[in-house]
Amino acid sequence: MRNGFGLNTDLFETNVLNLAVVVGVVVVVVGDALSVLLKQRRETILLTLQEADTKAIEAKNRLDEAKKSVEESRIRANEIRLNAIQIAEKESKEVQKQAKSDLNRIQERNQKAMQLERQKTIQIVSQQVVNLALTTAENALLKTFGSGTSVRSKHKELNEKHIRETFRKLTS
Repeated sequence: MRNGFGLNTDLFETNVLNLAVVVGVVVVVVGDALSVLLKQRRETILLTLQEADTKAIEAKNRLDEAKKSVEESRIRANEIRLNAIQIAEKESKEVQKQAKSDLNRIQERNQKAMQLERQKTIQIVSQQVVNLALTTAENALLKTFGSGTSVRSKHKELNEKHIRETFRKLTS
């Protein structure tokens, strides 16, 4: 061995004490820094995991709310669809009922109009028959009272006038 103080760089020749000092310095200096770095990294990872868990819970809650909203929307859509079908059926029945009522009313009007026309026609024909009968009766009376002398002719004129006046009143 040599005399004096110095650093032996030969690893095989270094003694255990030198090695322990070097390892101790490395562990103390590097270990503390490494420990601090690992602790910070661990805290960052834990914080990131907590944030991820929070976001996952929030996302799950939003997903649950969205599913609930979709289900409510489906139920509401079915209610609306059923309601629309019921309304359409109801309106269809009302339209059919109204159409039937209108048809019945039109048929009644047509029947009344036909009855009125029949009555008018019967009245016209009756009036013509009456007029014809009166004319025939007037002519027959005139023929009957038409023969005779001058007194009779005066009488005839008065009778004709009276007959015409009577027939005029009857025809009016």
